[in-house]
Amino acid sequence: MKKWFGNAAAASMVFMLSACSTVTNHPVSVSNQPSSTNAAKAQSNGKNVLFIGQEGGGDGIVIKRFKEKHGMNVTVVSDKEVTTEKANGFSLIFVSESVNSGKIKDKFVTTPVPVIYDEPQVSGDTGMTAPDANGKLEGNNAAKTIQIRNGKHPLAAGLDNNVDVYKDNGKMDWATPGKDAIVVATVPNDEQKATIFAYEKGATNVKGQPVAAREVFFYMMSGEEINQTDDGWKLFDAAVRWTTEKK
Repeated sequence: MKKWFGNAAAASMVFMLSACSTVTNHPVSVSNQPSSTNAAKAQSNGKNVLFIGQEGGGDGIVIKRFKEKHGMNVTVVSDKEVTTEKANGFSLIFVSESVNSGKIKDKFVTTPVPVIYDEPQVSGDTGMTAPDANGKLEGNNAAKTIQIRNGKHPLAAGLDNNVDVYKDNGKMDWATPGKDAIVVATVPNDEQKATIFAYEKGATNVKGQPVAAREVFFYMMSGEEINQTDDGWKLFDAAVRWTTEKK
């Protein structure tokens, strides 16, 4: 009886040691996940985004895109807290459509940092358009398609003609830019309603001011991030690359 008990105890000890050996492998597996701090630092390309908007909701989807697709560090600041000085040292400023445009106005017009404006009502304050030369497609006018007008430009992401940027009809921004703007896409069959346009550094805006750094107007309204198609994200990615690339 004692011999049987001794054998059983030994077997139990071997099982416990084996189990402990298996457990010690878990931390190695977890540390290799992209979500870890070390991995995030390794993936960073040294570019930093000042994201003006919110941490969650649709903004959270865009923030994740910046981090995972572009390997960029993201600092989120609310429209109430942002100042011109906060942009110092950043590679890109992103102004979400979720902000209150009255709190943004022309804060970054003379800042030598590229900006992607996702908020149409800021366009008049920044000189990208004349005052009130912007609008939204929503309600009965909601849409999912834009028309690429300049397929050869990098901002077109290799796309051309009519492109479905939303899976279903949704809210979309548009504006009428100045003569120095690069118009990449518009509402289909309406050249005056641009959905993606840009100003090159040194171009002249509607106010007659030189543009301090590359600027892009992008159509995607808050809440439509989850409605974006793959082509829509290709255009977004192209905007990020173009604004942050070295000339």
